[in-house]
Amino acid sequence: MGRGSASKKLDRLDQILGHLKSGDPVTASLLAEDIGVSVRTLMRDLDTLKARGYPIETEQGRGGGVRLTPRWGIGRLTLNYREVIDLLLSLSVLEKLNSPLFFSHLSSVRNKLFASFPDAQRPAIRKLRQRILLGQAASEQVMQSYVPTQKSKLTDAVIEAFVEQRSLIVDYQREDGALHEREIEPHYLFLNWPVWYVLVWDHSRDAARTFRIDRVKRVQPLSSRFRLKPLSQFSNEVEQMSRQL
Repeated sequence: MGRGSASKKLDRLDQILGHLKSGDPVTASLLAEDIGVSVRTLMRDLDTLKARGYPIETEQGRGGGVRLTPRWGIGRLTLNYREVIDLLLSLSVLEKLNSPLFFSHLSSVRNKLFASFPDAQRPAIRKLRQRILLGQAASEQVMQSYVPTQKSKLTDAVIEAFVEQRSLIVDYQREDGALHEREIEPHYLFLNWPVWYVLVWDHSRDAARTFRIDRVKRVQPLSSRFRLKPLSQFSNEVEQMSRQL
């Protein structure tokens, strides 16, 4: 198949999906006529879409037609940013575990999930993915003082500030137990399983710092937004996390 034919087929597949996602009832003959192909070509295109994971049903006879399976939900889901973040974190953890039980299909699941987001949202989703970093398992030294992080208003506030690029005032507990107030910008999340860190710009130090989320004891969200700093400005923190120090 030449490039022109391949391009035309991709365009047809997009048109077919557009029709089916609209929810309007359509027969194979009417859909083929609207797309400008034979019914035989349409059926081959539907087989291609089915092979790519789209749950398409075709029914013969009176009242039959072509439609997406009503039980299918991905294209109909409306997710808020927090739900998107939870999905991204879950996929990232599974990818890092590299389990043969899941990994063979995980890439396909991830790609189909991201493809389900509207075009206007994909740049924001891609940007969020790039801000979630993965390292190795946490060291024994870290685990000795680690307190499993539970979902709470505090952790929600940290994640929301990360997503919305808003500054925070936090009370952070150091290794010696002392609490210090800091005004921070939460730029990146970093996982050394099972310990989550946030790579921040610390206004009181005017420098990049790494905070363990389980040691953040108080959060005060601020209205001010920050401009995302490049990851290169956090290279020392990333290197330290990668060494599991």
